[in-house]
Amino acid sequence: MIKLIEKDDLINCLNVFHQGYETVAIEFGLTEENCPDRGRAGLPYEKLLTEFEDSTLMFGYFHNNKLIGFMGMKMCGDGICKLNDIIIIPEFRRNGYGKELLIFCKQKAKELGANKITLGMIDDNKRLRKWYEDNGFINMEYKKYDGAPFTVGYMEYIVLT
Repeated sequence: MIKLIEKDDLINCLNVFHQGYETVAIEFGLTEENCPDRGRAGLPYEKLLTEFEDSTLMFGYFHNNKLIGFMGMKMCGDGICKLNDIIIIPEFRRNGYGKELLIFCKQKAKELGANKITLGMIDDNKRLRKWYEDNGFINMEYKKYDGAPFTVGYMEYIVLT
């Protein structure tokens, strides 16, 4: 079940962030220094709260009343919806929950009048990049940031009306 995250849920969302990003941080060498918001130390509560208060729509995926997934998206104007995160904690991955969150994101973006969903991701994560491609996203550009141990791939999905 996918539910809107309320402010009181944010502390539980941090657990999903920390568990979900830890495997990625290990695999791609993310540290607090080279990836302060999504690195090994995890997202600080204050940053998540700021995103929440700055109109990022946050949704949780609940399995047997346990929060096992998270999705954040934000309408940015000009018909663009930015997908910030889709996270499933490791023991629940590869069960289709992430895909359900992505389908939900596409539906919600359409409801909100978006004509495009954009995202940035670790392009070196070939498995994740292929997953997004298999779900209709296309690569638009790549960027290497100073100090980052990875290349960022920017992708977009055209919302069908």
